Amino acid sequence: MNPIKKALGMKIGFFTDTYLPNVDGVVNSIISFRGELQKRGHKVSIYSSGDGAAAKRNTDPLVHYYDSFSFPLYPQYKVAYFPFAAKSDAAGDGLDVVHCHAMASMGLAAIQASKDLGLPLVGTFHTLLPQAAAAYARSAWTKRLAWRVTWRAIKLFYRPFQTVTAPTQVIRALLQEHGVRNAVVVPNGVDTRKFRPGIGGAAGVRRKLGVKPGEKMVLVAGRLSFEKNVDVLLEAARLMREGGKGGFKLVITGDGPARALYEKAAREKKVADIVTFTGFVPGRDLPKYYSACDLLATASTFETQGLSVLEAMACGKPAVAANAMALPETVMDDHNGFLFKPFDAAECAEKITETLCMPKKRFSKLCSNARKTAEEYSISRSTDRLLKVYEHALGE
Repeated sequence: MNPIKKALGMKIGFFTDTYLPNVDGVVNSIISFRGELQKRGHKVSIYSSGDGAAAKRNTDPLVHYYDSFSFPLYPQYKVAYFPFAAKSDAAGDGLDVVHCHAMASMGLAAIQASKDLGLPLVGTFHTLLPQAAAAYARSAWTKRLAWRVTWRAIKLFYRPFQTVTAPTQVIRALLQEHGVRNAVVVPNGVDTRKFRPGIGGAAGVRRKLGVKPGEKMVLVAGRLSFEKNVDVLLEAARLMREGGKGGFKLVITGDGPARALYEKAAREKKVADIVTFTGFVPGRDLPKYYSACDLLATASTFETQGLSVLEAMACGKPAVAANAMALPETVMDDHNGFLFKPFDAAECAEKITETLCMPKKRFSKLCSNARKTAEEYSISRSTDRLLKVYEHALGE
């Protein structure tokens, strides 16, 4: 890369189908990387599908919204009516690099802007779309068809990209297996200064949630969608209670299309009195919730990385997670948490119970190792890796 450009800082364009006021893993990743890049003297412009209300609230001249409609299967993702209008904004911002975080309308806009403006094109694969598409299919053969067709579309979509970043090794391997040959690993980073052990306010959160003195708190964090499999955790809570392992509260944060179903399941399993659904928790309060819990649990089989797991670990909390997709890359048995067989509520209950009931010295070691794991994924380290991708793209 031109040394003058490197010294003065790059102008980078993030193209995305989801951004504030939405709060999800993609948005959190974009915000974290943008913040760290700008601290280092780079300028990051955002080009996002959105609506008139978002545009009116926006006071950042480097954030651009384009009128859109919601994608039916995932309403938090929006499809812009006129995404290619972003090209003129990108030209006005004087970009050096186009970084695409989208695969719908703004993804196409990123490709077009890169081509017409003669800019390097980098992409990030955030969401396991083939698994999502298969989850909504109604029969075995339509699931297989959805899986194959979606992967074929992904291969075609990423053909013009110089580099595609994947958050984990398992996702990089999947991309390569399905024909995306230019994939490299750049993890989504965690702000280990924001998420850290010993944050104040944990006691207040426990009181607010009705966690009694001496009770344990198991936290579930993230969007409440069907593929998160929160019903497995509710069944685990039922099994723990029936097995005489009471004295805990299951706290489920977030909102989403499956919330009503999960609330109904909690009532049907007769665990509603030990389960609290908090609804949306503002980002500024999340560290307090992680600090307030004794462990984080997830039954998701959909994670391309599992950012909430790493945020909890950054706060010094172990995780109990399904042994699926990317989660085994960060959760290691009896080191910083435990893994259980996907959809196996009995084993999930067993691992949660083991963690909550283990001797204090062993539990403290788990917590210490969790923090060390999160530090390996700090936003600073991840941004170092992302900058190398940009430098390589600009040097070609």
